[in-house]
Amino acid sequence: MYPGCREAFPRCLKGKGTNPAFVASAHSAQPQMPSSIPLFGLLIGIDQYKSGALWNLESCVEDAKNVHRWLLKDLQVPKEQLCMLLDKDATKDSIERCFSNHLILNPKISHGDAIIIFFAVHGSTIPAPANWFHKGSVAGTAEVLCSYDFGHGGVAGISDRSLHAMLADLCEAKGDNITLVLDSCFSPVQSPANMRDRHRTRWTPSEKLSPHDLLTGLWSTASVRNYPRDVGFYHTTEDYTLLAACSPGEKAVEGKEGGRFTAALLETAREISLHNVSCTGVLKHIRSKIGGSQSPFAAGLNAKRPLFDALPFLPDGRYFQTEPTPDSKMLRIGVGAAHGVVEGTEFSIHLHNYCGSCNPPIASVSVIGQVHPTWCFARIDAPIPAGSWAQIRRWKSREKFGLRSRNSLSVLRRPSLQSLTRSFMLLSNA
Repeated sequence: MYPGCREAFPRCLKGKGTNPAFVASAHSAQPQMPSSIPLFGLLIGIDQYKSGALWNLESCVEDAKNVHRWLLKDLQVPKEQLCMLLDKDATKDSIERCFSNHLILNPKISHGDAIIIFFAVHGSTIPAPANWFHKGSVAGTAEVLCSYDFGHGGVAGISDRSLHAMLADLCEAKGDNITLVLDSCFSPVQSPANMRDRHRTRWTPSEKLSPHDLLTGLWSTASVRNYPRDVGFYHTTEDYTLLAACSPGEKAVEGKEGGRFTAALLETAREISLHNVSCTGVLKHIRSKIGGSQSPFAAGLNAKRPLFDALPFLPDGRYFQTEPTPDSKMLRIGVGAAHGVVEGTEFSIHLHNYCGSCNPPIASVSVIGQVHPTWCFARIDAPIPAGSWAQIRRWKSREKFGLRSRNSLSVLRRPSLQSLTRSFMLLSNA
């Protein structure tokens, strides 16, 4: 069978009236799908905050849910591999506990598996304590991601220093295939014009939080030394990839469609083939959609790799390889009568066979002429790019299908497992 056609028989024929015995026999000859998609995630979205001193947002929760749906439906990530914390469930302790248990200590995550950490929350800044930066640096501020209980009882949220340490621990435990997505900003809303739109801006003042609150809330492995000033979350010293909603000094805003950055990211995922576009390339597409004063930012040693290093974009068994023929008007497709294909069966043609990566049809063809057991011919009106893949679009008839040996064509109804086994043996010896 052609490589990349995982579970081709059962997935193509499911619900098509095919004899179960045939499906079982065919399934045994197919490469098996991995037990799970190698991607895990922690998704945080907060609209409503515990402290009445913070203005609430409107679409952070929906952003997290939309990313969750994308991972579940498009990339087919199992639900148990994703942890989503929304509103009151996204306290500082809950976020850190989930980060530790679901990611760092999770025995199901192998070294090199893809990991996404997504925040759609308020950002803020807090005056930094002494010696927070490199020795001799003047005082500055630390950036923080606001947890649900931010500002309540001295809770300073997740500081830049803490998250860098958390990610360093995660890189050491699980490898460098980690993507941090921040739909937040850390620059104050100052002008009167901006104040009118403050409910659309994902930034909030830190009120009465102090440098001491930053220190008491640090992640256990975080350090206050050897850290440059005024870089915050944009300083990626570890091997993870950062995708931020805006560049330093800019505002991250939301609208009816949700966070402008998250909406553009998900729209881009539906329009381009993510498995062969670098993270920086993805950001170029997003920037073209957002425009204006918000410029998404990418950083990290692996930003030139495809998103998630392409790991979750697995071959999809519903696609079959195509091959050119000496006749420029004909295309050979690697699926045939043994699968239920007959003359007139229609296929759509696609550039690749990766699940979850945008793959629109580039042509439509129909089977014509002889149909062989494991391949067939289709007529084409224009050249098809080499390496293209075909997907069955419409079955002509599924009540009968045949297996062709060298000397005869047997038309079968309700085939038994034994008869099919004999037929495949004849084919292999022919």
